Amino acid sequence: MERVGSTVPNPIMKRTNLYNYLILSEAFYNRKAFLTFVSSPHELYMITYKKSYCREFPYAVMLFLFLLPLKFLAQNQELETTYLRYLHQAKQDSFSLDARKRFLKIAFNSLKHTAVDSLRYSHISKIVEAASGLQDSALFLHFAGEGYALAKALGSASLLGDAHWNYGSYYMNEKEYDSSYVHYNSAYKYFTAANNEYYAGKMLYNMAYIAGQTHDYTGAEILLFRCIKLFESLNKMQQLYRSYNLLGNHADDMEEFDKSLHYYKKAAQLLPYLENTPYYQLQHWNNLGVRLYKMHQFAEAIPYFEKALRHETILKTAPGLWAKLLDNLAFCKVSLGNYGNVAKAMQRAKTMRDSIGDIEGQTSSNLHLATYFGKVGDTLRAIAFAKEALRISKEHYLTPQVLHALEMLAALDGDHSVGYLEEHIQLDKSLNARDRNLRNKFTAIQYETDKYIAENERLFRQRLWIIIGALTITVILLLIYVYSRQRAKNKELLFEREQQQYNEDMFLMALNQHTNWEKGKAEERQRISQELHDNIVSRLFTLRFRWNALKLTGDAEITALHRKYLCLLEDLETDIRNLSHELRQVFSTEAEDFLEGIEALVKDKSEIASFTYHFRCQNPSDWAALSYLAQINLRRLFEEVLQNVVKHAKARTVSVHLYRDGDILCMRIADNGKGFIPTQVKKGIGIKNLENRTRKLNGSFAIDSTLDVGTIVSIRIPIKPNEL
Repeated sequence: MERVGSTVPNPIMKRTNLYNYLILSEAFYNRKAFLTFVSSPHELYMITYKKSYCREFPYAVMLFLFLLPLKFLAQNQELETTYLRYLHQAKQDSFSLDARKRFLKIAFNSLKHTAVDSLRYSHISKIVEAASGLQDSALFLHFAGEGYALAKALGSASLLGDAHWNYGSYYMNEKEYDSSYVHYNSAYKYFTAANNEYYAGKMLYNMAYIAGQTHDYTGAEILLFRCIKLFESLNKMQQLYRSYNLLGNHADDMEEFDKSLHYYKKAAQLLPYLENTPYYQLQHWNNLGVRLYKMHQFAEAIPYFEKALRHETILKTAPGLWAKLLDNLAFCKVSLGNYGNVAKAMQRAKTMRDSIGDIEGQTSSNLHLATYFGKVGDTLRAIAFAKEALRISKEHYLTPQVLHALEMLAALDGDHSVGYLEEHIQLDKSLNARDRNLRNKFTAIQYETDKYIAENERLFRQRLWIIIGALTITVILLLIYVYSRQRAKNKELLFEREQQQYNEDMFLMALNQHTNWEKGKAEERQRISQELHDNIVSRLFTLRFRWNALKLTGDAEITALHRKYLCLLEDLETDIRNLSHELRQVFSTEAEDFLEGIEALVKDKSEIASFTYHFRCQNPSDWAALSYLAQINLRRLFEEVLQNVVKHAKARTVSVHLYRDGDILCMRIADNGKGFIPTQVKKGIGIKNLENRTRKLNGSFAIDSTLDVGTIVSIRIPIKPNEL
């Protein structure tokens, strides 16, 4: 699930023309800037109009009144025109990247003859902004370095703050949080020195965001409270909203849901004062929905997503937010087991994210689609989406998403699960160590003074390299140790799996042999019975009939012997017929033994676990008709389920119901034990054995469990025509 409003706006891209003139004004106050304002009197007027932002307001007014007539004395108009033309072309997407880079270099070179250094810095700052979107780190750093050197030469606190802001934004995009934090902190100090509380507050917000990215939520909270204090004094509602929203996001990450709801409500109170209230309202509903999802209140979360998606203009005005809401809604339904049309919705969201270049959104969509196809049993498609998520997240250094994708692939791709698990473990260990080091570094930055840093820079660097070396060696040794232990453990687990598989194969072999023996015995009984009935009994009947037909004459002794032997033949015929019938009745007694064994097993387990039981069997003859192999497998399934009830459920009552549903024989085992959340329980060997045995019977196996309510296990076996 994805929240909205937790990301930092690109500080470079959020600059205003007003800000450029504010820093020029401050530079003029400290140095010289005669022609700066002469060349652009209208822009100087903007400073006087926004006087609350400029501590040199009186000087700006004096410049405007006395220097306005000197506008025509400016000598850099031609250079200004060249610079603006090429800067404009560098920002046009219709040109290739190489062409845009060339335009930007021409614009930069045209500034070499600019007479006023403060004006030149203003132009360089715009070039830095344009370079940030050209995917060329070397070019960006070159321009940013030129700007920083010029700001340092001018000695302007505002310009130096701006230069550090540029670097901080660059390192933020590169995910180099330690360097980004250092530069934002330096920018904060310079803006504070220049009495620019608004931009100082923005730097505090950026540092808070970085702290949250490294799971330093306490440090982030302290920084956000400081910037909230500044924004409240300046009446900056949008920044206040963003600050409270980020506090809510961090509380969600820590699973402090009451606290997150408090901050989200504080943010919601500011919505009427924002310029784009509907958009932020939609963000707010999304975040509330994500909060409820994290609390496993899926049904309660859905209305927030649906309400936001019903907004009439969201698709046109905010396609990225629309895709996020649609994907969150679909994934929430998946968590409820509602799979109707969710795949189509997820695909629509993914298509939109692909079209607008939302990298994190693409990764999230692929992960959600992988989860969905995994739940519906389409493992191949689930693996494909998980691999795509892994590829994108690796390319763009989205480490949390990389971990999530590796975890999913380990669960889905059994053939390569060990490799994915090893990669996940190594990356997770590395990230934890990194975050821990960064948190310590951020804390040190916050409490160090500029004087201390200047005096101890050399010693600090020496100690830092020693610490880094020691930590590197320690981490390497730790990783080697963990890898060795994990490898040994994996080998042990692999051996156990192989041993278990071997035991199961031997059991199935013995079972098949026994089944074949029983089948042969039954066939032999049937053959003997048939032979006795159809052949021998028939021949004896014929013999007796012919013997009786003989008209014997003689004395009474011969007649008596004739009757005696005739009775003996009749008795022999009756005995053989009865024996044939007895052989055929063996199967019914075996079926009765199966049902009696099932009930006896329930009774035995009830005495062990001290629970009462209810046993009910409808249509015993249907169960009697099952093959011997099917009866054996059903008994083993039943034993496994009852064993789990005894070990884990702590139930007071167990109900067993055997019945027929059309052409399906159903076995239902229900208990009122402690239950569990199925999505949070990994499949163990027992559950896999149950699924394998059920699959061999061409049946299905299902578990429905509710926490503190109980568990219901359902086994459904189709009846073959020859089994009835």
